[in-house]
Amino acid sequence: MPFYNQEEIEKARQVDLFTYLQTCEPQELVHVSGNVYCTREHDSLRISNGKWCWFSHGIGGYSALDYLVKVKGCSFMEAMEAVIGRAAIQPPSRAPAPKEKKPKHLLLPPPAPDNRAMLQYLAGRGIDQEILDYCVQTGRIYESRNKGHGNVVFVGFDKDGKARFGCLRGIGEARFHGDVSGSDKHYSFALPACVENPAVHLCECPLM
Repeated sequence: MPFYNQEEIEKARQVDLFTYLQTCEPQELVHVSGNVYCTREHDSLRISNGKWCWFSHGIGGYSALDYLVKVKGCSFMEAMEAVIGRAAIQPPSRAPAPKEKKPKHLLLPPPAPDNRAMLQYLAGRGIDQEILDYCVQTGRIYESRNKGHGNVVFVGFDKDGKARFGCLRGIGEARFHGDVSGSDKHYSFALPACVENPAVHLCECPLM
C-alpha cells in the first residue's frame, strides 16, 4: 500500500473537482449553463466556481478527494491514488467564464397597409372586438406582410413601454408561427389586468 506524506496530501487537496474531471474523466462533465456543470452520472451534482454540491444528498465540497470519498465511495487511500497517481493534473483551474451576452436588437417586421385581414382572422377565432381595438390602439398587435402572406404580430413591451418581444402567427392556410429575431421572452405579449379582476392568467401563447 502506498504511503503519502503531508505535503502530498495537501497537494492532492488543492485539486478541485472540475480540474480532476476535466483531466481524468472529461466524459463525465456535462455543461449546464454559464460556468455551471454537472456529472453525467449525477445530474443533481453541480460544479461551479471551484466548489461542488450534490443537492439530492445535501453534501458538497471543494476537492476531488472529497468527491471520490463522499460520492464515489472510495477509501481515502484510493482517492489519493486516483488524484496523485495522475501526474498530468495541473494546479486548480476554474470553469471558463461565460461569454458576455450581447444585448438583443428586436427586428419587428414592417406593418401591412391595413389590419383588415388580421382583424377578420382574429374575430373568426372568437376574440372580442373590444379587445382587438385595445390591442391595435396600444400597438400590441398589427398585421405584417411577408412574401404575400399575412401574419399577426404580437408585441411585448418592457416597463418603459419599449418593444422587446414579437411573435408571428400566420393568418393564411400555412398556420405559420414563430418568434421575431431579437425577441426577449422576459417581455412576452401581455394584457394588463383590470382593476375589477386583477387575476393573472398565464397562457402558452396568445392563440392556441
